[in-house]
Amino acid sequence: MKKYLGLFILLNVLFSACSKDDGSDNGDNDEYDYTEILNDYVDNTVIATYASMKDNSKVLLTNAEKFAASGSQTDLDATCAAWKATRKPWECSEAFLFGPADYKDIDPLIDSWPLDQTQLDQVLAGKQELTAEFVRNGLGAGLRGFHTIEYLIFRDGSPRNATEITAREKQYLAAVTEVLRDDCITLWALWAGVKSGSEEAEILGNIDISVGTPYATEFKNSGKAGSRYLSQTSAVEEMLQGMIDIANEVGSQKIAGPVKSQNVLDVESWFSWNSLTDFTNNVHSIENAYINGYNGSTPGASLSAFVKKIDPTIDTEVKAKIAAAITAINNIPAPFRNSLNNTEKTSAAIAAMSDLENVLTKKVLPLVVD
Repeated sequence: MKKYLGLFILLNVLFSACSKDDGSDNGDNDEYDYTEILNDYVDNTVIATYASMKDNSKVLLTNAEKFAASGSQTDLDATCAAWKATRKPWECSEAFLFGPADYKDIDPLIDSWPLDQTQLDQVLAGKQELTAEFVRNGLGAGLRGFHTIEYLIFRDGSPRNATEITAREKQYLAAVTEVLRDDCITLWALWAGVKSGSEEAEILGNIDISVGTPYATEFKNSGKAGSRYLSQTSAVEEMLQGMIDIANEVGSQKIAGPVKSQNVLDVESWFSWNSLTDFTNNVHSIENAYINGYNGSTPGASLSAFVKKIDPTIDTEVKAKIAAAITAINNIPAPFRNSLNNTEKTSAAIAAMSDLENVLTKKVLPLVVD
């Protein structure tokens, strides 16, 4: 779903290598030791976020299976709450949708939008056995992941009436939620590794997923043999580009897109009315990547501390733009789907996201690479 420019990363990696070869100066940062920043970013931000998503996805599956068996409103309400709890860390991860989320195509499997509602309804009307294996191997990305689950359990921002959910919908819900759990565990494991004999290792073994060298190892070892990053600088650029990309996406696509089309079907997460929460968590993903941590700052090295040491005014400006973006999004009356014609509030949010993108692009990125 996210349109990352893999070529941008490759060109920057090659540029970094060439700049070292020709002796050119890179703002004196070719020699900067980013080891602590890379290590703490991986452990305190990336893996911490994915671990939360992985753990919450297990709870989501437990509740979905319980509802599929009982059909009770209480169990459906619990499933809806667990969906939101699992979605939060996913949206808080969108500043680092590089690595396995990109090259393993896990992002679209988890979060393709728009939902292919017509084909989904055809699947529900069909006679195929709705198992996790069928969803995993027989259906495309637009028929699995968060938004398929959302469609099955929410209507107009609230849990559906449990009595209106068919037996076949319950089967699909249990199957697609199991696949989402597996995808969440896969993404976490590809970054963090997995302990032999653990529940996660057993689940991955059952679906023939081999982890290999954790991406965390490659990222932390940027500039060393065995890493796809030829320099630490290229890894830090990757971090920053992920932040820049999601700032652009929230403003120019997630908000501006539906505002321009005035079509509610273009609004992501509109069945659950979770759109504004999604956007806010996307900004928190930028904040977490910048200050280092998940759900707030974590003691350790960070881009923020690096920037502050060079120019405290830029660090202050970045944090102010993050706060302003969150405020502007929260000022849009909920639900977002009903505020597409609120030009004043939506324009303010789009502008705030553009301001955040610009300070990251024009002031922070040049501190890493000239």
